[in-house]
Amino acid sequence: MAFSELSVPWHAPGDYNPRGGILLCHGFTGAPQAMRPWGEHHAAAGWEVSLPLLPGHARTWQEMARTTRHDWYDAVRDAALDLLERHERIAVGGLSMGGTLTLALAQDPRIAPRLQGIVLVNPAVSVPRAAQLSPLLWPLLPSTASIASDIRRPGQVEEAYSRTPTRAVAQLRALTAQVRSRLHEVTAPMLLATSPEDHIVPPRDSDLIAARTRGRVERMSLPDSYHVATLDQDAARIFAASLRFLEETAR
Repeated sequence: MAFSELSVPWHAPGDYNPRGGILLCHGFTGAPQAMRPWGEHHAAAGWEVSLPLLPGHARTWQEMARTTRHDWYDAVRDAALDLLERHERIAVGGLSMGGTLTLALAQDPRIAPRLQGIVLVNPAVSVPRAAQLSPLLWPLLPSTASIASDIRRPGQVEEAYSRTPTRAVAQLRALTAQVRSRLHEVTAPMLLATSPEDHIVPPRDSDLIAARTRGRVERMSLPDSYHVATLDQDAARIFAASLRFLEETAR
């Protein structure tokens, strides 16, 4: 699909004395558009917001196929370090694979000690069984059907690729396995928001995260949303809960 100006990297500096800094991470094959309402909400409350575009995204799926999990992680890590130049501590929020990358930041010895809190929306620490064969399939099957716009709200569309690059799925498989194996290293306070009906990431991924991480975990159910909940019918609840949670962890 065509990508709009909402899918470019976005930054809001906050006011002259921001209440804090938050990094927001979008999902696999998606774009900042899915996170922009969240960012605008927190910016209006006085936060500095960084919303990067992951390498290979919001261009063509063929370009995404040439990127790796290391490229995606380096992008969010660089954005986190940039925020940390201006803030003693920061928050990070992520949707889907953005949640996976958020957990990876919470396992990073340079960044983890300076995390005020993390907010995860339908985070992934696994891939579907069919995707387990992606390392073998991608030379023969370059792309599969899109996974975009799993949204309950009528008429709402996620800006994302119309095809899913199989080689990138193999990279996602490796990323989720790596993060899952180190969940015990995550100690940052966490708000974990999960849609009971999600057609992309099973809710059991959230259960696994809650069970294996070692910090405070606050669970939140999103009964009126599917996977892309930041654009769905529970979005306003997510943003309000995120702001309240981060204000509490700042004390």
